[in-house]
Amino acid sequence: MFAIYDTMRMVKEDCDIVTRGLGKVMSAGVLLLAAGTKGKRLIGENCRLMLHSVVSGHIGELHNLENELEEVQWTQDQYIKALAEETNMTEKYIKNLLNRKINIYLTATEAVEYGIADEVF
Repeated sequence: MFAIYDTMRMVKEDCDIVTRGLGKVMSAGVLLLAAGTKGKRLIGENCRLMLHSVVSGHIGELHNLENELEEVQWTQDQYIKALAEETNMTEKYIKNLLNRKINIYLTATEAVEYGIADEVF
């Protein structure tokens, strides 16, 4: 996700990126939809978005698990920071949503209200 996100940010310096949300946009897809050029982020009327905390699964020795937990926390923090930069939501608001520990579903209209997309088509 971050490789694509960083590439999009680099490309946007030279040209616009149009993004379109169709069907069900989940996880990393929410950030990538929001990362398009403002004014050119479109979402289908029947599209649903789903936000959730970073998911991981690891096994192994305690020291490795502690290390992996730090990495998962870094990923979560970076995701929140990036999503806040691309939308109308604050980092605190996004953290509060994710701390509900459930999948958060949004309609296309809500996605526009939150600044994830610009226009419902």
